[in-house]
Order: sequence, then structure tokens, then C-alpha cells
Amino acid sequence: MNINEQYENYRKQSSDELMETLMRLTAEQKQTGEMTESKMEEIYRMLSPMLSEGQKAKMREIIDRLNRPI
Repeated sequence: MNINEQYENYRKQSSDELMETLMRLTAEQKQTGEMTESKMEEIYRMLSPMLSEGQKAKMREIIDRLNRPI
């Protein structure tokens, strides 16, 4: 699946479906060691200067949810 097809697939999903997809992909990446809590924090620190306060709060909420035990 190319990037445009992936975009179209995700664009059609509801926010709940997107969160389920994100949770599943993150769990897979945690199992393989590709994603860690510290890596998520690094991504947050890198992106947060470009985000509004509302976007930062939402991103923090998502990261905290992703870091909960599965």
C-alpha cells in the first residue's frame, strides 16, 4: 500500500478507529523495541514547539494513554 492509499484509509476512520489503530501499532512497536516511553517523550519534545496549547494537551493525553499497560 503506498502512502496515498494509507492516507485515504486513515482519513476515512473515525477518531475512535484511529486511536485503536494507533494503540495496536504502538503495541507492536513496543514489542519489537522500536517504540519506548522515552522515544515518545522525545517525539513530544520535538513537536510541541510547533503545536497550539490544545494540540499539546491532546498529544500528551494520547502519549499517556499509549504508555498505560495493555
